[in-house]
Amino acid sequence: MVVGLAASGGLYAYLDAADRPPADCVPLEISSSSEKDKLLAQMAADYNAADREFGGKCAKVSVHGLTSGAAMEALIGGWASAKTGTPEPQVWMPSTSLWLSRMGARNSTGLVVRLDNPSVAASPLVIAMPEEMAEQVRTRTPDPGWADILRLATAPDGWAAAGRPEWGDFTLARDNPLLSSSGLGASVATFHAGAVAARTPLTDDAVHNAEVLKFVRGVESSVTRYGNDAARFVEELADDDRRGTPPISAIVMQEELAYLYNRGATSGEPGALDRGTPPNRPFSVIHPREGTLVFDHPFVVLASASPEQREAAEDFRRFLAEDEQRARFRQSGFRDADAPDRATAELQDALGLSADAGLAVIAPPPPKVVEAMVDAWAATRRHARVLLVLDVSGSMAEVADPNSVDADLAGRSKISLLPTAVTRALELLSPHDEVGLWTFSTGRQQKVPIGALKSNRDALLTTVEDLPTKGETDLYDTVVAAHDAMVGSLDGDRINAVVVLSDGANTPADERGRKAMLDKIDVDNSEVALPVFTISFGADADRETMAAIAKATNALHYSAVDDPGTIDEVFASVFSHF
Repeated sequence: MVVGLAASGGLYAYLDAADRPPADCVPLEISSSSEKDKLLAQMAADYNAADREFGGKCAKVSVHGLTSGAAMEALIGGWASAKTGTPEPQVWMPSTSLWLSRMGARNSTGLVVRLDNPSVAASPLVIAMPEEMAEQVRTRTPDPGWADILRLATAPDGWAAAGRPEWGDFTLARDNPLLSSSGLGASVATFHAGAVAARTPLTDDAVHNAEVLKFVRGVESSVTRYGNDAARFVEELADDDRRGTPPISAIVMQEELAYLYNRGATSGEPGALDRGTPPNRPFSVIHPREGTLVFDHPFVVLASASPEQREAAEDFRRFLAEDEQRARFRQSGFRDADAPDRATAELQDALGLSADAGLAVIAPPPPKVVEAMVDAWAATRRHARVLLVLDVSGSMAEVADPNSVDADLAGRSKISLLPTAVTRALELLSPHDEVGLWTFSTGRQQKVPIGALKSNRDALLTTVEDLPTKGETDLYDTVVAAHDAMVGSLDGDRINAVVVLSDGANTPADERGRKAMLDKIDVDNSEVALPVFTISFGADADRETMAAIAKATNALHYSAVDDPGTIDEVFASVFSHF
């Protein structure tokens, strides 16, 4: 078997001729949440090679990965038009049934066969902290929860409030609830904790209660960056650990991801568990005393599946429920679907959990309450200050994908694809977030000064609609200038960041200049950590340098090189960090 990654990040399992099922087998496409897609792809390969039959038929199962929120949006909006870069599924395996609740709130339950779906595995939402930091919290509160996180998050002197001033500010990382299960779960958990603190039932009215909002806003005040894919973020944390970068104080994630981190297997590849190198700073996990959500990892058959595909889906689900596959889920850090409150032997060993510790489990709120939380998050989250820097060199006028037959993409230039991408990105921000725009080619220009979106959104969109292209690519000097400009005007109450898009390499080639740029922006050489997110666009982009820029600044690099038509999705992914 050969396992490969598509340009969009979806994972596929390709079978060698020796274990390929017959050509007349029923094809079954599965869209899986990203923390388990590689495991499911391997299971699908084993299923395909097992010569199983159901009603005299066989199935050929393929698995591709996509975050649960992105998959939900693609299903509701029409898979083909969503341009996920992955095939349309007949089975959806999100992290949590909360996404089905969100579907219900949007009158889209007709897309699924049933709302009550069987679980294949379970994983509670946890607050993961470096062991030393978690133990410091436990010395003061043996059974900590969100209220303790709130105290640290709002303490003017940060960790000094817990007796460790040398650790600086308390910093929290969590995902965006619009796209990520961990993000959605974090919002539910913090609003629930706020309701507990305010001694009020968790209803849609409670979501707008002043005391509840104050609690949630206090927790959010310590967030240094939002994300849209916790699995990818954990991989980045492992890289930071190897580099010795000062750790984030706490991260909201599934317990399974903390397990993979401690096992040194953050890629999620099943084979990595046997060859992983444990981190220098392993995680200890907190199951908040106010209660936590347990993600049920449902097996959801979609209404678009044919009768034969529904039979195939049921046979594959039964395969996943067999003892051998249940053991593989446990080996990858999941709890048993029928015992979500009991830590497995694997979790006990890797995370130091007690088998009989139990969990205070939050019942999933009604759809109306979940939607109210998602809406309220925009008002409670930490606001952003972002400088967008776009390449307008002559090559941006070239056709984005000369081989495309897609009517929406064929013959279109790279620069012409940016307006819709930027529009989608700005839709993820609030009117109070601040954004500015620079362009660069031979030299650079400030096009729109940084300001609140409620005042400059129209100016940003109008400017991006009409960007002339000419000149070379002054990448290195522009990155340094943008970095320095943001550092020099830092707003400590906001998430500050730069986003750079380029379709080419620096002109002229200058290895000394490249090194000087990376040294200048490296977080290890600066008193201020300013993330520079990068987007490589088009076949001639210098992906290596763009990735190095992001890595040096503790940000992420995104690519729309192999499939320029995904640029809208790429922009949405980048801006979900804010």
